[in-house]
Amino acid sequence: MDMRRSVPPQLLSIENAMDGIHVVDVDGNVVAVNAAFCDMLGYSREELLSMNVRDWDAQWNSKEIEAKISEILKRREVFETRFRRKDGTVIEAEVSVAASAVDGQTMLFASARDITLRKRAEAELLESEERFRCMVEQSIAGVYVVQDGRICYVNSRLAEIFRYPSPDDIVGRPYELLVAPEDRELVASMMARRFGGGSRRERYTFRALARDGARIDVGADGALSTYRDRPAIVGLLQDISERRDAENQINNYVAKLESALRGTVQVASTMSEMRDPYTSGHERKVGEIAAAIGGELGLEEHRLEGLRVIGLLHDIGKISVPAEILAKPGRLSEIEFELIKEHPRRGYDILKNVDFPWPLAQTVHQHHERLDGSGYPQGLKGEQVILEARILAVADTIEAMSSHRPYREALGLERALAVVESGRETKFDAAVVDACLMLYRQKALALPR
Repeated sequence: MDMRRSVPPQLLSIENAMDGIHVVDVDGNVVAVNAAFCDMLGYSREELLSMNVRDWDAQWNSKEIEAKISEILKRREVFETRFRRKDGTVIEAEVSVAASAVDGQTMLFASARDITLRKRAEAELLESEERFRCMVEQSIAGVYVVQDGRICYVNSRLAEIFRYPSPDDIVGRPYELLVAPEDRELVASMMARRFGGGSRRERYTFRALARDGARIDVGADGALSTYRDRPAIVGLLQDISERRDAENQINNYVAKLESALRGTVQVASTMSEMRDPYTSGHERKVGEIAAAIGGELGLEEHRLEGLRVIGLLHDIGKISVPAEILAKPGRLSEIEFELIKEHPRRGYDILKNVDFPWPLAQTVHQHHERLDGSGYPQGLKGEQVILEARILAVADTIEAMSSHRPYREALGLERALAVVESGRETKFDAAVVDACLMLYRQKALALPR
Protein backbone atom coordinates (compact mmCIF):
# COMPACT_ATOMS: atom_id res chain seq x y z
CA MET A 1 0.00 0.00 0.00
CA ASP A 2 1.29 3.50 -0.84
CA MET A 3 1.08 5.23 2.53
CA ARG A 4 1.44 8.65 0.91
CA ARG A 5 -1.81 8.25 -1.00
CA SER A 6 -3.82 6.46 1.69
CA VAL A 7 -3.24 7.95 5.14
CA PRO A 8 -4.60 5.69 7.94
CA PRO A 9 -7.30 7.29 10.10
CA GLN A 10 -5.05 7.12 13.20
CA LEU A 11 -2.68 9.60 11.53
CA LEU A 12 -5.37 12.21 11.00
CA SER A 13 -5.14 13.32 14.66
CA ILE A 14 -1.78 15.01 14.03
CA GLU A 15 -3.32 17.83 12.02
CA ASN A 16 -4.19 20.12 14.93
CA ALA A 17 -0.94 19.66 16.84
CA MET A 18 1.00 22.90 17.47
CA ASP A 19 4.40 21.28 16.83
CA GLY A 20 5.50 20.31 13.35
CA ILE A 21 4.42 16.68 13.08
CA HIS A 22 5.75 14.55 10.23
CA VAL A 23 5.53 10.81 9.73
CA VAL A 24 8.12 9.03 7.57
CA ASP A 25 8.82 5.44 6.62
CA VAL A 26 12.09 3.64 7.45
CA ASP A 27 13.68 5.06 4.30
CA GLY A 28 12.87 8.64 5.31
CA ASN A 29 10.05 9.14 2.80
CA VAL A 30 7.24 11.39 4.02
CA VAL A 31 3.93 9.66 4.76
CA ALA A 32 2.02 12.44 6.50
CA VAL A 33 2.55 16.01 7.75
CA ASN A 34 0.44 18.52 9.62
CA ALA A 35 -0.11 22.20 8.83
CA ALA A 36 2.38 23.34 11.46
CA PHE A 37 5.19 21.41 9.76
CA CYS A 38 4.25 22.89 6.39
CA ASP A 39 4.43 26.37 7.89
CA MET A 40 7.75 25.57 9.55
CA LEU A 41 9.44 24.58 6.27
CA GLY A 42 7.46 26.79 3.89
CA TYR A 43 6.36 23.90 1.63
CA SER A 44 2.85 22.89 0.71
CA ARG A 45 1.52 19.58 1.95
CA GLU A 46 1.63 18.16 -1.56
CA GLU A 47 5.30 19.11 -1.93
CA LEU A 48 6.28 17.54 1.39
CA LEU A 49 4.43 14.32 0.63
CA SER A 50 6.80 13.78 -2.30
CA MET A 51 9.93 14.51 -0.27
CA ASN A 52 12.44 12.67 1.94
CA VAL A 53 14.02 13.73 5.22
CA ARG A 54 17.27 14.23 3.29
CA ASP A 55 15.62 17.04 1.30
CA TRP A 56 15.38 19.40 4.27
CA ASP A 57 17.87 18.23 6.89
CA ALA A 58 20.82 20.64 6.65
CA GLN A 59 23.00 19.05 9.31
CA TRP A 60 23.58 15.43 8.36
CA ASN A 61 24.50 13.64 5.12
CA SER A 62 22.67 10.55 3.82
CA LYS A 63 24.82 8.05 5.74
CA GLU A 64 24.37 9.96 8.98
CA ILE A 65 20.61 10.13 8.47
CA GLU A 66 20.52 6.41 7.77
CA ALA A 67 22.46 5.77 11.00
CA LYS A 68 20.11 8.04 12.95
CA ILE A 69 17.05 6.14 11.62
CA SER A 70 18.66 2.88 12.74
CA GLU A 71 19.03 4.31 16.25
CA ILE A 72 15.42 5.49 16.31
CA LEU A 73 14.20 2.02 15.34
CA LYS A 74 15.80 0.76 18.59
CA ARG A 75 14.66 3.51 20.95
CA ARG A 76 12.99 6.91 21.09
CA GLU A 77 15.36 9.79 20.22
CA VAL A 78 15.28 13.50 21.10
CA PHE A 79 17.92 15.58 19.34
CA GLU A 80 18.69 18.93 17.80
CA THR A 81 19.34 19.42 14.11
CA ARG A 82 19.03 22.06 11.40
CA PHE A 83 16.30 22.32 8.75
CA ARG A 84 16.58 24.11 5.42
CA ARG A 85 13.34 25.86 4.50
CA LYS A 86 12.01 26.16 0.95
CA ASP A 87 13.35 29.74 0.71
CA GLY A 88 16.86 28.52 1.55
CA THR A 89 17.02 29.84 5.12
CA VAL A 90 18.20 27.47 7.81
CA ILE A 91 16.47 27.11 11.19
CA GLU A 92 17.46 25.30 14.36
CA ALA A 93 15.07 22.51 15.32
CA GLU A 94 14.47 20.19 18.24
CA VAL A 95 13.06 16.84 17.11
CA SER A 96 11.50 14.00 19.10
CA VAL A 97 11.10 10.75 17.13
CA ALA A 98 9.76 7.30 17.95
CA ALA A 99 9.06 4.24 15.80
CA SER A 100 5.61 2.64 15.68
CA ALA A 101 3.75 0.13 13.53
CA VAL A 102 0.80 1.23 11.40
CA ASP A 103 -1.08 -1.40 9.41
CA GLY A 104 1.90 -3.73 9.74
CA GLN A 105 4.44 -1.17 8.52
CA THR A 106 7.04 0.51 10.72
CA MET A 107 6.89 4.27 10.58
CA LEU A 108 8.71 7.05 12.42
CA PHE A 109 6.55 9.63 14.17
CA ALA A 110 8.49 12.91 14.54
CA SER A 111 7.57 16.11 16.37
CA ALA A 112 9.69 19.17 15.47
CA ARG A 113 9.90 22.55 17.16
CA ASP A 114 11.65 25.66 15.83
CA ILE A 115 14.23 26.67 18.48
CA THR A 116 16.10 29.24 16.39
CA LEU A 117 15.18 32.14 18.69
CA ARG A 118 16.05 30.14 21.78
CA LYS A 119 19.45 29.13 20.40
CA ARG A 120 20.13 32.72 19.37
CA ALA A 121 19.17 33.98 22.83
CA GLU A 122 21.42 31.39 24.47
CA ALA A 123 24.33 32.44 22.29
CA GLU A 124 23.71 36.11 23.02
CA LEU A 125 23.47 35.41 26.75
CA LEU A 126 26.81 33.59 26.69
CA GLU A 127 28.32 36.52 24.82
CA SER A 128 26.85 38.95 27.35
CA GLU A 129 28.20 36.92 30.26
CA GLU A 130 31.64 36.90 28.65
CA ARG A 131 31.53 40.67 28.24
CA PHE A 132 30.47 41.02 31.87
CA ARG A 133 33.33 38.76 32.97
CA CYS A 134 35.80 40.79 30.92
CA MET A 135 34.49 44.02 32.43
CA VAL A 136 34.89 42.65 35.97
CA GLU A 137 38.35 41.26 35.27
CA GLN A 138 39.50 44.58 33.83
CA SER A 139 37.90 46.68 36.57
CA ILE A 140 40.11 49.19 38.39
CA ALA A 141 38.31 48.16 41.60
CA GLY A 142 38.70 44.85 43.37
CA VAL A 143 35.58 42.69 43.04
CA TYR A 144 34.77 40.04 45.64
CA VAL A 145 32.07 37.53 46.63
CA VAL A 146 31.87 36.24 50.23
CA GLN A 147 29.62 33.33 51.19
CA ASP A 148 29.53 31.21 54.37
CA GLY A 149 32.50 33.13 55.72
CA ARG A 150 34.70 32.22 52.77
CA ILE A 151 35.84 34.05 49.67
CA CYS A 152 34.10 32.54 46.63
CA TYR A 153 35.44 34.89 43.97
CA VAL A 154 37.92 37.76 43.53
CA ASN A 155 39.12 39.44 40.36
CA SER A 156 42.73 40.02 39.38
CA ARG A 157 42.69 43.61 40.67
CA LEU A 158 41.78 42.50 44.20
CA ALA A 159 44.59 39.91 44.17
CA GLU A 160 46.92 42.71 43.06
CA ILE A 161 45.78 45.01 45.90
CA PHE A 162 46.56 42.31 48.47
CA ARG A 163 49.80 41.34 46.69
CA TYR A 164 48.85 37.77 45.89
CA PRO A 165 50.15 36.16 42.66
CA SER A 166 46.66 35.28 41.41
CA PRO A 167 42.99 35.10 42.51
CA ASP A 168 43.40 31.33 42.99
CA ASP A 169 45.63 32.03 46.00
CA ILE A 170 42.67 33.75 47.75
CA VAL A 171 39.52 31.91 46.62
CA GLY A 172 38.25 29.33 49.12
CA ARG A 173 39.93 30.90 52.15
CA PRO A 174 38.24 32.69 55.11
CA TYR A 175 37.58 36.39 54.45
CA GLU A 176 39.43 37.24 57.71
CA LEU A 177 42.61 36.40 55.81
CA LEU A 178 42.38 39.84 54.16
CA VAL A 179 41.45 41.82 57.29
CA ALA A 180 43.92 43.23 59.80
CA PRO A 181 43.31 41.77 63.31
CA GLU A 182 42.37 45.17 64.75
CA ASP A 183 39.47 45.57 62.29
CA ARG A 184 38.15 42.00 62.12
CA GLU A 185 35.40 42.75 64.63
CA LEU A 186 34.27 45.76 62.53
CA VAL A 187 34.16 43.75 59.29
CA ALA A 188 32.41 40.82 61.01
CA SER A 189 29.69 43.17 62.30
CA MET A 190 29.20 44.62 58.81
CA MET A 191 28.86 41.10 57.39
CA ALA A 192 26.38 40.14 60.12
CA ARG A 193 24.24 43.24 59.51
CA ARG A 194 23.74 42.30 55.88
CA PHE A 195 23.27 38.57 56.30
CA GLY A 196 20.98 39.22 59.29
CA GLY A 197 18.70 41.58 57.37
CA GLY A 198 19.72 44.74 59.23
CA SER A 199 21.04 46.34 56.05
CA ARG A 200 21.33 45.20 52.46
CA ARG A 201 24.29 47.41 51.61
CA GLU A 202 27.23 48.85 53.55
CA ARG A 203 30.01 51.27 52.62
CA TYR A 204 32.91 51.47 55.04
CA THR A 205 36.69 51.58 55.35
CA PHE A 206 38.95 49.20 57.24
CA ARG A 207 42.55 48.16 57.63
CA ALA A 208 43.32 45.24 55.37
CA LEU A 209 46.16 42.73 55.57
CA ALA A 210 48.34 42.13 52.52
CA ARG A 211 50.11 38.83 51.78
CA ASP A 212 53.43 40.24 53.05
CA GLY A 213 51.84 41.44 56.31
CA ALA A 214 51.59 45.10 55.31
CA ARG A 215 48.51 47.10 56.38
CA ILE A 216 46.39 48.64 53.59
CA ASP A 217 43.61 51.19 54.01
CA VAL A 218 40.71 50.00 51.84
CA GLY A 219 37.21 51.20 51.07
CA ALA A 220 34.54 48.55 50.62
CA ASP A 221 31.10 48.78 49.07
CA GLY A 222 29.20 45.51 49.38
CA ALA A 223 25.57 44.44 49.13
CA LEU A 224 23.58 41.34 50.03
CA SER A 225 22.93 39.40 46.84
CA THR A 226 22.86 35.79 45.65
CA TYR A 227 25.63 33.60 44.31
CA ARG A 228 24.76 30.18 42.92
CA ASP A 229 21.24 30.55 44.36
CA ARG A 230 22.40 31.25 47.92
CA PRO A 231 22.90 34.48 49.93
CA ALA A 232 26.29 36.15 49.48
CA ILE A 233 27.97 39.54 49.82
CA VAL A 234 28.99 40.92 46.43
CA GLY A 235 31.00 44.10 46.37
CA LEU A 236 33.79 46.38 45.26
CA LEU A 237 36.99 47.14 47.15
CA GLN A 238 39.60 49.81 46.49
CA ASP A 239 42.97 50.62 48.00
CA ILE A 240 42.68 54.11 49.55
CA SER A 241 45.96 54.13 51.46
CA GLU A 242 47.37 57.01 49.46
CA ARG A 243 44.12 58.98 49.45
CA ARG A 244 43.61 59.51 53.15
CA ASP A 245 45.48 62.80 53.14
CA ALA A 246 43.96 64.40 50.06
CA GLU A 247 40.28 65.27 49.59
CA ASN A 248 40.52 65.20 45.83
CA GLN A 249 41.91 61.66 45.95
CA ILE A 250 38.96 60.54 48.09
CA ASN A 251 36.61 62.15 45.59
CA ASN A 252 38.41 60.24 42.88
CA TYR A 253 37.76 56.99 44.76
CA VAL A 254 34.06 57.77 45.03
CA ALA A 255 33.91 58.68 41.34
CA LYS A 256 35.49 55.36 40.42
CA LEU A 257 32.98 53.45 42.49
CA GLU A 258 30.19 55.41 40.80
CA SER A 259 31.78 54.63 37.44
CA ALA A 260 31.72 50.94 38.34
CA LEU A 261 28.03 51.34 39.24
CA ARG A 262 27.31 53.00 35.88
CA GLY A 263 29.19 50.21 34.14
CA THR A 264 27.06 47.62 35.94
CA VAL A 265 23.91 49.55 35.01
CA GLN A 266 25.08 49.61 31.38
CA VAL A 267 25.67 45.85 31.41
CA ALA A 268 22.17 45.27 32.84
CA SER A 269 20.71 47.56 30.15
CA THR A 270 22.65 45.74 27.41
CA MET A 271 21.42 42.34 28.62
CA SER A 272 17.87 43.65 28.52
CA GLU A 273 18.33 44.99 24.96
CA MET A 274 19.66 41.63 23.80
CA ARG A 275 16.23 40.20 24.50
CA ASP A 276 14.76 42.69 22.00
CA PRO A 277 17.34 43.52 19.30
CA TYR A 278 14.82 45.71 17.43
CA THR A 279 14.94 48.31 20.24
CA SER A 280 18.73 48.41 20.58
CA GLY A 281 19.77 51.77 21.99
CA HIS A 282 16.23 52.65 23.07
CA GLU A 283 17.03 52.76 26.80
CA ARG A 284 20.05 55.04 26.35
CA LYS A 285 18.17 57.39 24.03
CA VAL A 286 15.22 57.63 26.41
CA GLY A 287 17.63 58.56 29.21
CA GLU A 288 19.22 61.29 27.10
CA ILE A 289 15.84 62.73 26.04
CA ALA A 290 14.61 62.63 29.65
CA ALA A 291 17.76 64.42 30.89
CA ALA A 292 17.35 67.08 28.17
CA ILE A 293 13.74 67.70 29.24
CA GLY A 294 14.81 67.77 32.89
CA GLY A 295 17.48 70.34 32.06
CA GLU A 296 14.88 72.51 30.31
CA LEU A 297 12.76 72.25 33.47
CA GLY A 298 15.72 73.49 35.54
CA LEU A 299 16.48 70.31 37.48
CA GLU A 300 19.89 70.07 39.17
CA GLU A 301 22.64 67.91 37.65
CA HIS A 302 22.21 65.14 40.24
CA ARG A 303 18.60 64.58 39.15
CA LEU A 304 19.59 64.76 35.48
CA GLU A 305 22.15 62.00 36.05
CA GLY A 306 19.41 60.01 37.74
CA LEU A 307 17.19 60.40 34.67
CA ARG A 308 19.99 59.04 32.46
CA VAL A 309 20.42 55.99 34.71
CA ILE A 310 16.65 55.48 34.97
CA GLY A 311 16.43 55.63 31.17
CA LEU A 312 19.03 52.86 30.89
CA LEU A 313 17.04 50.58 33.19
CA HIS A 314 13.41 51.55 32.60
CA ASP A 315 12.68 48.48 30.43
CA ILE A 316 14.73 45.95 32.43
CA GLY A 317 11.48 44.21 33.37
CA LYS A 318 11.18 43.02 29.75
CA ILE A 319 13.79 40.39 30.61
CA SER A 320 10.81 38.38 31.93
CA VAL A 321 8.91 38.65 28.62
CA PRO A 322 9.51 35.88 26.03
CA ALA A 323 11.80 37.08 23.23
CA GLU A 324 9.32 35.87 20.60
CA ILE A 325 6.76 38.37 21.89
CA LEU A 326 9.23 41.27 22.07
CA ALA A 327 10.31 40.73 18.47
CA LYS A 328 6.90 39.75 17.06
CA PRO A 329 6.37 41.60 13.76
CA GLY A 330 2.58 41.48 13.83
CA ARG A 331 -0.13 42.71 16.20
CA LEU A 332 0.08 41.28 19.71
CA SER A 333 -2.73 39.19 21.08
CA GLU A 334 -4.51 40.34 24.23
CA ILE A 335 -2.61 37.82 26.34
CA GLU A 336 0.73 38.84 24.79
CA PHE A 337 0.02 42.50 25.44
CA GLU A 338 -0.89 41.73 29.05
CA LEU A 339 2.52 40.06 29.43
CA ILE A 340 4.21 43.17 27.99
CA LYS A 341 2.24 45.39 30.39
CA GLU A 342 3.74 43.51 33.32
CA HIS A 343 7.29 44.77 32.57
CA PRO A 344 7.09 47.94 34.76
CA ARG A 345 6.09 45.79 37.74
CA ARG A 346 8.78 43.23 36.96
CA GLY A 347 11.35 46.00 36.66
CA TYR A 348 10.26 47.39 40.03
CA ASP A 349 10.65 43.94 41.63
CA ILE A 350 14.18 43.66 40.24
CA LEU A 351 15.28 47.12 41.42
CA LYS A 352 13.29 47.81 44.59
CA ASN A 353 15.93 46.48 46.98
CA VAL A 354 18.88 48.25 45.32
CA ASP A 355 19.96 51.40 47.17
CA PHE A 356 20.21 53.94 44.34
CA PRO A 357 20.52 57.69 45.07
CA TRP A 358 17.47 58.34 42.85
CA PRO A 359 13.85 57.06 42.90
CA LEU A 360 14.81 54.51 40.26
CA ALA A 361 12.55 51.58 41.14
CA GLN A 362 9.52 53.84 41.67
CA THR A 363 10.06 55.61 38.34
CA VAL A 364 10.44 52.29 36.48
CA HIS A 365 7.19 51.15 38.12
CA GLN A 366 5.34 54.30 36.99
CA HIS A 367 6.80 55.12 33.56
CA HIS A 368 3.68 53.84 31.74
CA GLU A 369 1.23 55.58 34.08
CA ARG A 370 -0.79 58.51 32.70
CA LEU A 371 -2.19 61.50 34.60
CA ASP A 372 -5.80 60.64 33.72
CA GLY A 373 -5.45 57.13 35.16
CA SER A 374 -5.41 55.38 31.77
CA GLY A 375 -1.88 54.01 32.20
CA TYR A 376 -0.59 50.80 33.72
CA PRO A 377 0.14 48.78 35.80
CA GLN A 378 -1.37 50.67 38.78
CA GLY A 379 -3.72 53.15 37.08
CA LEU A 380 -2.26 56.08 39.04
CA LYS A 381 -3.61 59.62 38.56
CA GLY A 382 -2.29 63.17 38.84
CA GLU A 383 0.11 63.82 41.71
CA GLN A 384 0.37 60.09 42.42
CA VAL A 385 2.83 59.94 39.50
CA ILE A 386 6.25 61.32 40.50
CA LEU A 387 8.01 63.94 38.35
CA GLU A 388 10.72 61.56 37.09
CA ALA A 389 8.03 59.16 35.82
CA ARG A 390 6.16 62.02 34.10
CA ILE A 391 9.36 63.05 32.32
CA LEU A 392 10.15 59.46 31.34
CA ALA A 393 6.62 58.93 29.98
CA VAL A 394 7.11 61.76 27.48
CA ALA A 395 10.71 60.79 26.63
CA ASP A 396 9.71 57.13 26.10
CA THR A 397 6.83 58.13 23.79
CA ILE A 398 9.05 60.46 21.72
CA GLU A 399 11.82 57.88 21.25
CA ALA A 400 9.54 54.89 20.60
CA MET A 401 7.44 56.67 17.97
CA SER A 402 10.50 58.13 16.25
CA SER A 403 12.22 54.75 15.90
CA HIS A 404 11.63 51.69 13.76
CA ARG A 405 9.82 48.73 15.28
CA PRO A 406 9.32 45.21 13.86
CA TYR A 407 5.59 45.86 13.47
CA ARG A 408 5.87 49.34 11.88
CA GLU A 409 8.23 51.89 10.33
CA ALA A 410 9.42 54.94 12.30
CA LEU A 411 6.62 57.53 12.57
CA GLY A 412 8.94 60.53 12.87
CA LEU A 413 9.63 63.20 15.47
CA GLU A 414 6.87 65.62 14.44
CA ARG A 415 4.16 62.98 14.73
CA ALA A 416 5.54 61.96 18.15
CA LEU A 417 5.48 65.61 19.28
CA ALA A 418 1.89 65.92 18.09
CA VAL A 419 0.88 62.90 20.18
CA VAL A 420 2.39 64.23 23.42
CA GLU A 421 0.99 67.70 22.67
CA SER A 422 -2.50 66.24 22.21
CA GLY A 423 -2.16 64.52 25.59
CA ARG A 424 -1.02 67.69 27.40
CA GLU A 425 -2.78 68.02 30.78
CA THR A 426 -4.68 64.77 30.24
CA LYS A 427 -2.19 61.95 29.80
CA PHE A 428 1.04 63.93 30.10
CA ASP A 429 2.27 66.64 32.49
CA ALA A 430 1.78 70.10 30.91
CA ALA A 431 5.14 71.51 32.05
CA VAL A 432 6.99 68.42 30.80
CA VAL A 433 5.24 68.60 27.41
CA ASP A 434 5.99 72.33 27.12
CA ALA A 435 9.67 71.72 27.88
CA CYS A 436 9.78 68.94 25.29
CA LEU A 437 8.14 71.10 22.61
CA MET A 438 10.51 73.97 23.41
CA LEU A 439 13.52 71.69 22.92
CA TYR A 440 12.49 70.05 19.66
CA ARG A 441 10.41 72.79 17.98
CA GLN A 442 11.84 76.09 19.20
CA LYS A 443 15.44 75.06 19.89
CA ALA A 444 15.56 72.39 17.14
CA LEU A 445 17.33 69.88 19.36
CA ALA A 446 18.26 66.71 17.43
CA LEU A 447 17.16 63.30 18.66
CA PRO A 448 20.02 61.21 20.13
CA ARG A 449 21.62 58.73 17.76
